[in-house]
This record gives sequence, C-alpha cells and structure tokens, in this order.
Amino acid sequence: MRLSTAPLLRTLTLVLPLSLALPATMLAQSAGQDGERPGLVLVKPQAWSKPAEARVVEFVDYTDHSGYIELRTARSPKYQVPTAKIVKLIVYPKPPVSLENSAERASIQSVIDELSLMVSTFPSAARQINASAAPLKADAVKYDAGSVKLNGAWISRSGYAKQKANALADLIRPELTAAENIKEVDLNMNQYFIGLQNLAKNDPSVKPVVESIRGFYLSLVRKADRDATLAEVTGSGVGFERASDLIKKLEALKPEEDAKVALFIKSWKSAVDKAGELTKKITDARTEFEAAMTDAGATGAIPQLPPALSSTLGNVSDSVKAFRAGNPPSSVRVPMQLADAMLACAEKFPAMAKQIKNRELLDAKSVIDPLTNQAEVIGPQTAKVFQGIQKQLTDDVLKFQSLRNEAKMLAENDKIEEALKKYEAAYAIIPAQDVATQIDTLKKQ
Repeated sequence: MRLSTAPLLRTLTLVLPLSLALPATMLAQSAGQDGERPGLVLVKPQAWSKPAEARVVEFVDYTDHSGYIELRTARSPKYQVPTAKIVKLIVYPKPPVSLENSAERASIQSVIDELSLMVSTFPSAARQINASAAPLKADAVKYDAGSVKLNGAWISRSGYAKQKANALADLIRPELTAAENIKEVDLNMNQYFIGLQNLAKNDPSVKPVVESIRGFYLSLVRKADRDATLAEVTGSGVGFERASDLIKKLEALKPEEDAKVALFIKSWKSAVDKAGELTKKITDARTEFEAAMTDAGATGAIPQLPPALSSTLGNVSDSVKAFRAGNPPSSVRVPMQLADAMLACAEKFPAMAKQIKNRELLDAKSVIDPLTNQAEVIGPQTAKVFQGIQKQLTDDVLKFQSLRNEAKMLAENDKIEEALKKYEAAYAIIPAQDVATQIDTLKKQ
C-alpha cells in the first residue's frame, strides 16, 4: 500500500531564480519580470558604428518599447536608447534564495560561465560583469565547501539533510497513523520514506531519523497486534491454555508501550496466582469434607461437621467472595462449582439435622433433594451419604403417607381400632398435626 504519490523533491525544493544575460533581441522576454532589473547595456554611438566603439551604460531598470528601450539610470529616469544602437543588454543575475542540490549548483555555474564569456566578448564591461558575477561565485564556493542555502540562510549540508529528513518524517507519521490497517502498509513503498532512505545514503547523520520512522511504524504494527490479542483474550469462551498462550504473545509485543495492556497482563497474572491459591484451598477442603462424611446407614442421621472443617469452609467462603469481587478474567478458572456445592451442603446441615431429629421429615426431604446433585460434585463419599439420607427420608415419607391413607380408609369404613393403629404408626414416623387431630377424634368415638 502506497501512502502518497506526491513527488518528493517537487514539494521540498525551490526553483533557482536566476536572470540570464540577454541579447537585445530578447528584451521583450525579460520585460515581464517583477521588481527592478539592474544591469548594463552596450550602446554604439551610431547604429552603423562598430561594436568595439560601444560604451557601457548601467541602469536600475528598463522598459522595452517598439524600436527603443527606456532606461532608468542614476542620472536619468527616462534615458531612451534606439534598439539599433544596442550591442548587448545584460541583466545582472540575482543570487538564488536557496541553493540545495547539484542541479541548482549547475544552474549557477551555467550563469557564471555565461558571464565569463561576456567578459571576454565585451572587455569594456568586464568590471561591471565581474561585479555582478561575484555573489554567484561566492554562493558556489560556499556550496562547494559543504554548505547549502535555504531561504537566504546558509547552513551545513549535514544540518540541511537533517532538516529535510525531519520534514519528510513529519509527512510520514500522520499517514502511518491514519492508515486504516497498518499491517497492510508496506513502509518501503512509501515515497516519502524512499526519499528519506536516499538522504541517508548520502548523509549518514540522517540514519537515526530513518530508524525512528521504522521504529514508529513497527510500534503501530505492535499496537494493532496487541489490540487484536487483547480483544481475543478478554472475549468469552477462551480457555485457560489459550489465554496463557495469548498472554505470552502480549508479553512479546512490548506491553510497556500500552498502559492498558500492561495493566491487564499484571491483573491476569495476579488472578492466576490467586486462583491457584483458592483452588488449593477448595481441593483441600474437599479432602476434609469427604473424610467427615460417615455413612448414615439406615438411621438417616446427618453427619456432624468437625469444627476444623467448619473453619476451613468459612475461610473458603471468604476467599471465594474476595476472588469474585475482584472480577477476574473469565479465562482464569477456579473449581467454583465444587466450592459452591460444599458451602451449600454445609450451610444446610444444621437445619437438616434439627429437622430429622424433630421428625420433620417432609421439610428435611425438601432440603436434601436439591442438594443430592451437588453432593456428587463434592465426591463419592459425600454423594453416598446424601443418597443414603435421601433414600431413608423418601422411604419414611412414603411409609407415612401409606399408613395415613390406609388409616383414612379404615376410618371411613368404621374400623376405628384398626384406623387408630394406622394413624398412630404414621404419627410415630412424622408427628403431623392432621394425623394428631385424627387420632384425638377417633379416641373420642
């Protein structure tokens, strides 16, 4: 992708404004120049006089008319000379405002050479012509000595090269920054960069500018890579292994250049460390939890959690809350399901134990049923205990419901004694209020 097609030197180099010595036949061609045009004219006494008889007349400015020219001299504002008497009219060349390259140096030399020819051709005007050539010769000497002229000021060629290089660099940076996709940009095809490299070939002092632009371009490429990588690692569904690879990639892309990326890497690593610590706490707690689960057998009794395990689970609960409050990256995984399962089961243990002790079996069953699946997450021993308790509760509730239904049917058929026995057997399992009411009613009959 080429960033610009604007010619390099055309935008940075001024055309050298030199007025050449002109024959009389070219007067009209020079008359359109702006400002004063000082020079000299060789005028013969008569139109038929020999050129060697011509005298030198210096002027400040001139105007071309048909058949004559009108000179503005030090003595006369309107000194008229017939064209037929003019041997030569020379407009003194002005030193260039800028002298930056060999082509402009050659242009100066061509004028100097032409003026030298005029001196040999018209020796009577040698003093004036040599004087007009002196500023050009002085510029040529300075240029040849290693300086360049820029807008009237002389600077070292090295300093000029740096100025020009910095000007090119100032053109390149905005184009690179504005590129829609920097990774599709070929820096070596950028015309400004090509010009910068050419400058560096002639002047080694420009090489740091070249390298700074190359470095700037590479920094933009790295930023594009960082942005894409960060978007992926912070996206949903990224696993830990893939996230780890992406973090390594970010670390290789100079994250110190982007505070947001550097902060993310730091927070991700911190979250990984905390996740590792929390994972160990959770898995250690599961070991304790499994060890505390004794088989309830036919009693359906809830195992008592040791004080040490209760303390461990309290610590796990606090750590889980703190970890979640830190809003860790989704790719940093912790066995939260295991932690939640242990905390949920342990939280319900006291209520369940009290309900079973008080024979509130229906309530106890409504608590343990949803916990059975979570018990399987904790481990096989915990699952076995919960399944045993659930089965015992289920059997007792079914037996209670069966006895109560049988008692109701017997009472409806006036089999009072038999119905009373059934209700009392049901009440012995679950002391439900409706069963107690039925017992009292039957005893009064």
